[in-house]
Amino acid sequence: MIQVLDDSQKEAEGLQYYLLGFNIKSSISPLLHNTGFKVLGLPHTYGLFEVPNVDDTVEKLLQDPKLGGLSVTAPHKLQVGKYMDEISEEARIMGSVNTIVAKTASGQRKLYGDNTDWLGITRCIQGGKVDLDVVGTTAVVLGAGGAARAAVYAFIKLGIQHIIVVNRTFDRAQKLAASFSDHNIEIVESLRQLEERTSDNPLSISVIVGCLPAEVLDESDIPDPIFPAVQKGVLVEMAYGKTTEITKKAMAAANWAVFDGIDVLQQQAFGQFEAWTGKPAPRKEMMEAVNEALGRPLNPAFAEDGR
Repeated sequence: MIQVLDDSQKEAEGLQYYLLGFNIKSSISPLLHNTGFKVLGLPHTYGLFEVPNVDDTVEKLLQDPKLGGLSVTAPHKLQVGKYMDEISEEARIMGSVNTIVAKTASGQRKLYGDNTDWLGITRCIQGGKVDLDVVGTTAVVLGAGGAARAAVYAFIKLGIQHIIVVNRTFDRAQKLAASFSDHNIEIVESLRQLEERTSDNPLSISVIVGCLPAEVLDESDIPDPIFPAVQKGVLVEMAYGKTTEITKKAMAAANWAVFDGIDVLQQQAFGQFEAWTGKPAPRKEMMEAVNEALGRPLNPAFAEDGR
């Protein structure tokens, strides 16, 4: 007979957490979360669960009473939802799950699916100190996949009224826009079209989120006028650990703050950590561990968290 433990009993014994994905051996997530557990004196562990497909081994893992939760990354975010007992509004709207929380109460165990990708993007945009209350403020997302959906959701939660999706496959962008039918979402097929718009009808672009593979855009694809001389602008480039052409141009533009995929990963991971533990993430120590391992400085926007 299997003994079912409630959450307080399991926490005392320690729970197991994993990153579920494929080609994840270089992930910084174990360092990030294990540092958090250690700082708070929690007996939990976080490791990698690498499989090419969501198969019987994943189903067995999800049934393990010692499992506290999972981070989920490509290519499995779209498939794990079918195993969830409950799913958050965010995960439903974005159509993907990147966070799983296993909860047991009164002898019943349930799996809760959530998505914190939008939260990581939101925190980076907020770190850029952009005044989003300016009339006509425009946010641009490059791409129309899952990360782009998270970006649009972040824009809406931040109260941005005018959103532009840039994607060369118009039909795919239309599907994204249809998921947010109550909001003003414009679609263009290239940044060059935005350049034409800025000359005829100036846009106040102050937020850009890049959700395309690093090599998709070259320098000639990125016209300088898309970085207008706004009081404050912010670029969130989701490409992981790479300096893209759009990053270079944003860094050269006046008054633009730049965040990369590692910044987003860290910020969304704090949401996962807090969902699993019910405790504030020790952000300073978690960021220090990752940044030291990668040989990168702390983003100045997070200096308050990193004191």
